[in-house]
Amino acid sequence: MDSQRTIIILFVNLAWWLIAFLWSSQPLALAGEVPLIYPNNWPEIKVWPASSTLVISNKEGVLLSQGSYQSRPIASLTKLVTALIVLDAHPNWSAKYTLKNEDQRYGNIIYVYPGEVVTVKDLWVASLLASDNTATEALIQAVGLNDEIYCQKVEELAKKLNIDSDLRLIEPTGLNPDNQASARAMAIIVNAALSQPDIKETLLLDKYEIITQKGRRQLVTNTDSFIRGSVAVPDSWQLLGGKTGYLDEAGYCFAALWRNDLGEELVTVVLGAPTKEGRFTITKDLLDYITEKYY
Repeated sequence: MDSQRTIIILFVNLAWWLIAFLWSSQPLALAGEVPLIYPNNWPEIKVWPASSTLVISNKEGVLLSQGSYQSRPIASLTKLVTALIVLDAHPNWSAKYTLKNEDQRYGNIIYVYPGEVVTVKDLWVASLLASDNTATEALIQAVGLNDEIYCQKVEELAKKLNIDSDLRLIEPTGLNPDNQASARAMAIIVNAALSQPDIKETLLLDKYEIITQKGRRQLVTNTDSFIRGSVAVPDSWQLLGGKTGYLDEAGYCFAALWRNDLGEELVTVVLGAPTKEGRFTITKDLLDYITEKYY
């Protein structure tokens, strides 16, 4: 009886794996490009310690996929979408903004406070570099938007990138766990965001100093451990920019664009890693694995 039960469990697990493989191996099309395909017809069974992982070559297609079509909370990866929407509003970087009580948000280190006067550029950098939620909300207000208009802009952007079924954002910071996307959608967002010089240059900064109108100095540091040097960049790969995220509901997240010595580019997405540094070590392991297998 026990042996029959064991055989049944094995068959059920195999069936679930086949279903997951067939579902996650659907062709992935970036906006305006030909559908991407898997270069390998039958990938080995390998489980990565995160809820969703995805590696996409802009030349070869999907090289690795685990749960990449499942929508999940994305925490501060939301801010990549917010940055695209802010750029579309043609911000005046030197314009001054006085932070209001309504701008205040929690959930991470706060670098700017209600009553302080800073530039739009200061808010932009604090949002992208350090995931400051107060700065992000203030940035939206500073370029003439609000949460309602922001959501409309998100819908427009999602349709433009052909990910409207895979992306749902209801506010600009990522604090709300209802801000959700699939790893597939995040890969497309990373490509779109890192094609913008203002976003790329900011995400590659190690640190930045905000000086308020009253002269208070605030050092802002990057949340990316690859930039800070606490996790080594994988051999033969150059980081072109990445964004972190964390919520209890989302786990630890990291999405990035990479280029190797041959000039080929990859997007990596890790959603739901169990630890803060784990999202970076998993990313490094993914790139090491892909390099050994395909390059």
